[in-house]
Amino acid sequence: PSCALPRGHIAEMAPTRSRGAVRSGPSGGRVAGLSAIVSAAASATFLTVAFTSWSTGPQSRRHRIAAAASGGPDSSGRVAERPFFDLMIVGAVRAIESAEMRRVGMQSEAPSEANGGWSGEPKEWAESMSLTQQISTVSQIGPFASLKQFIAETLAGDYDRQAIGELIDRKIASNKVMMFSFSACPFCLRAKKILTDEYGVAMEVYECDLEPEGKAVRAELGRRTGRTSMPSTWLGADVLLGGCNDGGLGGVAKLQEQGKLESLLDERGARGGGSPWDWLMQSLGGNQAAVAGKKRALRAIAAKAPKNGVDVDDDLKAQIEAAATALEENCRGQPARMPLTGTWDLLYCTAPGGSNGKVGPFVGDVQQVFLDDTRFKNEVQVGPLKVSLEANREVLDDTRIRVKFEKLAVSLFGTEVFRKDLDGSGVWKQRFVDDDLRVMDTPSIFVLTRRKAEA
Repeated sequence: PSCALPRGHIAEMAPTRSRGAVRSGPSGGRVAGLSAIVSAAASATFLTVAFTSWSTGPQSRRHRIAAAASGGPDSSGRVAERPFFDLMIVGAVRAIESAEMRRVGMQSEAPSEANGGWSGEPKEWAESMSLTQQISTVSQIGPFASLKQFIAETLAGDYDRQAIGELIDRKIASNKVMMFSFSACPFCLRAKKILTDEYGVAMEVYECDLEPEGKAVRAELGRRTGRTSMPSTWLGADVLLGGCNDGGLGGVAKLQEQGKLESLLDERGARGGGSPWDWLMQSLGGNQAAVAGKKRALRAIAAKAPKNGVDVDDDLKAQIEAAATALEENCRGQPARMPLTGTWDLLYCTAPGGSNGKVGPFVGDVQQVFLDDTRFKNEVQVGPLKVSLEANREVLDDTRIRVKFEKLAVSLFGTEVFRKDLDGSGVWKQRFVDDDLRVMDTPSIFVLTRRKAEA
């Protein structure tokens, strides 16, 4: 497309990645790598010097290499001056790419119950405030952005720009939503999950690290949009949604947080729904579309709060309560009697103290793990520290359960270091329960989501 596009900062990916061998378990990539950052800094320093030297003078890289290969002048009439240096830089870029692919393979996670079925680099890297995000943001400024484009073009080599441009145009034109992606990229994976899981979008995904023309596609997208990082998500030829957290109109996750993504998708008819099955369900009273919309609204508003709702302001707290109340109206009958299994992650709560995952100055991950029909554990994980509260639940009526707390256990680096018996109880009201979202009052409000691999 020839239209002007917003070019905001990008924060998605390093150079082309390969799926590689993956290491099982959720901790495979959590060392985000001080080593990876140091390596990237050293590589960037070398390439910056090389790029500056490479790009000085009137001769282009292709002209110099062509002239070096033929031993004659380039199209400008000048004789190639540094063919050996040119080839050395190409070799260095490819060596860095090879090292990067090995790093991705080592730090990628295999899908498991513990990580919610995630397959790729750690999901934490895709968060808007992650260190990876901040580094990537810096990489899109000034000469660093030019350096990334230089790397992309070096890896792509000589390619037919017209043919690759037509391929990109064809993909975008034939899909309501088109995503150019890297298969193991956490930003790409997060954007895919938002579009497919939250909005039912049926889109085509072109994995640049797996397709034969992928490197050229990445380089050409960089020329068009000013972004070589992935994902590059399009809503037709004239709307670039962007990456995950920024780029284009703001990025898929950012647009969702701002409450803008749904309307953008609806304007182009890109969301799931509207099928004969949906119509039948509404005719029978199921009103699935209304429930799905209210669930999305609650998730989107809760996502604006600080992690786990810690120190949320009163205005946002009121908005979340209003969204929960609206969803409660569509709750199935007897929510307290619905069977619960698997692992549920805390999205938001107003509870003080350890229930919200706050341990000293840190805020950890909170999850609820159901062991059987009556037993469950509430767990808070802060780095190597895990605090586990074991409990039993008893159904009192259609909306209330009694919870009896039995044991408190503390583990450090996977080894239990403290255990204590408890004798406490409370009554929890179940306001909304379905296969992947729960809202309850303890009396503090809790919003929990079931891990997708289990839902």
